[in-house]
Amino acid sequence: MPRRDVSRRAGWVIALAQIPLRPLLALLTRPRWIGVENLPPTGAVIACGNHLSALDALSYGHLLQAGGIAPRFLAKEAMFQVPVLGALLRGAQQIPVSRGTGRGADALTAAKRALGRGEMLMVFPEGTYTRDPELWPMQGRTGAARLALATGAQLLPIASWGGRRLWPVGSPIPHPGPGRRLTVRVGEAYSVSRLAGETEQQAALRITEDLMRRITALLGEIRGEEPPSALHDPRGDAHRPEIGRTDPGFRPPRQRS
Repeated sequence: MPRRDVSRRAGWVIALAQIPLRPLLALLTRPRWIGVENLPPTGAVIACGNHLSALDALSYGHLLQAGGIAPRFLAKEAMFQVPVLGALLRGAQQIPVSRGTGRGADALTAAKRALGRGEMLMVFPEGTYTRDPELWPMQGRTGAARLALATGAQLLPIASWGGRRLWPVGSPIPHPGPGRRLTVRVGEAYSVSRLAGETEQQAALRITEDLMRRITALLGEIRGEEPPSALHDPRGDAHRPEIGRTDPGFRPPRQRS
């Protein structure tokens, strides 16, 4: 275990939880980690990964903890309302995100404070599990880009593969088995800024598109496949849990040429 910088220390809740979790996850996922040397040892960082299953939070956390980093996850507020789990999440200083309420700014404020302390945030820019039929990342939401622009934090693209087979969506438990393992590839951290003449919205859209392209390229390297030229646009999906909407009658917006 690398020596932890003060801003990377986990706290007692995570320190105790990882005693049983780390060997269990190692046995369950048989992880293969590529590019661990790209994990920044210090400084504010927003790690951004693709999202395939319920295993992702545990597997990304496993990787970062083994790399000497205690990430702060942005998690759905509903998880904080589950008995015991909610207390553990709060004790571990994870950040609740309220969807469809007037308290969304609270998560942004807490995230900025954590970055101001030099911590690492772990986010899923897609906002939910990918709905791409081939399990490539979807187009991302702009929250990570906006945080990076506002705080000067670096963005760190990460891609994982194998989590959907190990823990299928809808299953209450993992499904380990022969030939099933998790591979994670860490890209290089980089800084972002607005270009001359850009509005904040234009910059956030451009940076998000570039971020998702980097994550998709990393996933393509893991899969040994050519990534799609265009990512799935979730705005056209009737079922959108990332914004708390399921509307069979929803009409998708016109696609830009």
